[in-house]
Amino acid sequence: APPPHRDRGDAVRITRLEIRNFRRYHELDVDLAPGLTVVRGPNEAGKTTIQRAIELALTRKATSTGADLEALRPWDATSDDARPAVTLEFVQDDEDGVRTGRIEKVFRGAKGTVRLEFDGQTITDPARADQVLAELTGVPSEAFFRSTASVRHHEVADLDRDEAALRDRLQASISGADRGTSRAKRTLERALRDLQAKGDKNPGRIKAAQDEVTRL
Repeated sequence: APPPHRDRGDAVRITRLEIRNFRRYHELDVDLAPGLTVVRGPNEAGKTTIQRAIELALTRKATSTGADLEALRPWDATSDDARPAVTLEFVQDDEDGVRTGRIEKVFRGAKGTVRLEFDGQTITDPARADQVLAELTGVPSEAFFRSTASVRHHEVADLDRDEAALRDRLQASISGADRGTSRAKRTLERALRDLQAKGDKNPGRIKAAQDEVTRL
């Protein structure tokens, strides 16, 4: 799939992927060249694990909890310290040139950590890091990632001989992307309402701050 991009045309490209303690991979370090990258191998070779690692690094908060994250620990893990960790190095091309960045997430439940380095700043707050990542990549959620950047092999079987199936598959991706965009838009609208609400009964944060200044 082509790299995610922002609306104004700036491109973010992953240049390196590092995985630790992630399913079958105790350690994996891969440099990614410009252009299309193809990962191929037999069943259970770890192809989906690589995709999942990228997906989580871009979209899942490092402090998330859940059975799906617990299931990502190495199959033969003997220590509680063996927690999934993903590092992505990336570059962004824009009108000002090429800028480099790095994101590292260690998934340890509530004790998970994140470190995002980009444009001269370092962010370790999980929510803020994910917000900046979403702005850089244009990928607001896991659902959006899956609908636009993920195609399983059985979905493309025989598509070269079935044009109608190809159209249906592309339409399904577009519809899924629209749903992801709609969810992101609703989340943004709720956040803006919480910030800007003017009512006296349930004032937003701006009005509450203005009232407090007036009172003081």
